[in-house]
Amino acid sequence: MSQHTQLSLEEVRNRETAVELLKRALSPQSQQADEQVGRKQEPLRIIGLGTCGTVFEIPGTERAYKKGSDQAALWRDFCYTNKVYCAVADTLTALQEAFPNLSIPRAPMCYDFHLATHEKFWANALPLFPASHRTKQPLFSVDRILPLPEEVQHCLIDMFFDESETVQKEAKQDPENKDCLVRVYLGEEESIEQQSAVYDSLRNFPMRLNMMEDLGLEINELAAEMAVGLAIVHWQAQVDGMDMEFVLGCSATGSIERPRPHTDVSVEPYDHETIKFRRRAIHLWMLDFDKANLISLTEEDVKKKLVPAFIGNDPYYPTPYLNRELWDQFSSTYLKASAVILKRKGVDSTARRLPRVFLDEVQRVSAANKAWDEEDYIVFAE
Repeated sequence: MSQHTQLSLEEVRNRETAVELLKRALSPQSQQADEQVGRKQEPLRIIGLGTCGTVFEIPGTERAYKKGSDQAALWRDFCYTNKVYCAVADTLTALQEAFPNLSIPRAPMCYDFHLATHEKFWANALPLFPASHRTKQPLFSVDRILPLPEEVQHCLIDMFFDESETVQKEAKQDPENKDCLVRVYLGEEESIEQQSAVYDSLRNFPMRLNMMEDLGLEINELAAEMAVGLAIVHWQAQVDGMDMEFVLGCSATGSIERPRPHTDVSVEPYDHETIKFRRRAIHLWMLDFDKANLISLTEEDVKKKLVPAFIGNDPYYPTPYLNRELWDQFSSTYLKASAVILKRKGVDSTARRLPRVFLDEVQRVSAANKAWDEEDYIVFAE
């Protein structure tokens, strides 16, 4: 075979190789297939436990699985978490303009929902779960709220765990403590028993009001951000927030922080600057909507759904009788954020007064029931 023929064959091979590479790289179907087949299958690790389900880290990704036996609760959590995620995205620009010094709370986005009967999914996924959780149950994938930085974890252990050198060392090396999220309890101070006790886990660490004050945290800013988040849940998503959580955690991506660009050509040209979002490493997150209900913009739903959900929840929110200044900060911010949201929705004057009705009713019920049993007042989703 001549050198000319060999060269031609090599050129042909190169061309075929190039075509195949381009086909694989640019074809949507090939990209999807490569993503599924090429991903390294690593064992899943438990990073959280809850009443609705167990949360597993998906190694090598920015997502987690939430898996449990109650399909209806998981589906509710899946749908309403996404409803709140969309509500945050839809109001983000307007609220950041109204509150330029605050970081608007986030909600994770849920992606895939798999039933226990989805054989193709479970054939690949089931072996990846820990042996004690290797059962086919409904689950969904969701943005993982990343843990607080390691230096913050170690400081929490230094401050609130047993001072023994051995305990401190073991706590800092414990893999479970690396899954550190902080529950923000602005409505509760440590009891005498809690103050004398020591903590032993950083998972869902309960940071109560007096602890934040001792650390010199900006509690007024946290209260304001929580108020903005609750206003989004109530008036944009129209979800009552029953049993929802507010936690401090980190984020792997800032995609939700992209502003909505100006698109209205009917407006006369003007000096327009895209809003700059307040960014920081640690964010306030809203999650767990498996017990929530949808609401209508009526006074009846405010009193029968929003108020019980607020008072019956864990003590995330400031209360009018524990710290009045903090309550006033929370209330004024909630009213302002609610007004921004409801104005954008174009609702009537009756609906626009509902946030004030809500706060007034919370104060009335709180004053009348300081010694009540909160469990008697909770109405979970049906």
